[in-house]
Amino acid sequence: MKVGIIRCMQTEDYCPGTTDFKMIREKKGGFENIKEDIEIVGFINCGGCPGKKAVL
Repeated sequence: MKVGIIRCMQTEDYCPGTTDFKMIREKKGGFENIKEDIEIVGFINCGGCPGKKAVL
């Protein structure tokens, strides 16, 4: 299985994403029922919420 991780841009300053890699490697959490090998093919932030740029 190929997996791409898209993380929240607002949390990138304090969340390096290392737990994502650990959970995939150990097949825990949402990955625990996956029997096949997991290949990480991408790791990127979302680019920011478009709603934050809206005029109030």
